[in-house]
Amino acid sequence: MDQIEFHIILRKPKYPVIIISAEKLYSAFNIKQLAKCCISSVPIEGKTIIQAIDSTGEEFWYSPGKYVLSPGFSFKRWTKKQLIETFNCSSNAQNSLQEYSTKSLSAKRLEKIVRDICELIRS
Repeated sequence: MDQIEFHIILRKPKYPVIIISAEKLYSAFNIKQLAKCCISSVPIEGKTIIQAIDSTGEEFWYSPGKYVLSPGFSFKRWTKKQLIETFNCSSNAQNSLQEYSTKSLSAKRLEKIVRDICELIRS
């Protein structure tokens, strides 16, 4: 793992970041954690990339073969609802018996939801 060169191209994500691996979700609060999580992630069946969502809701794509993270080329941002549903359906939530509440979403900022979910994943 020390021999792998992890690269970020175009621009860096805003931390914390949620990494969506086939078997579970990961959270990263800095570049070192992000690299480690991306490298140990497995693409979801039928995909060749690993998705990572930063605190602004922007999607980044990690290419396992090239060890490169770049902004996703679909110009959509993730919604609060999508992020929460992704977490609540994950093995992380099922294993820890925790769910993120979908109540009063309009009062919560997307950045806070990402941070809260990252903390839940980390614990």
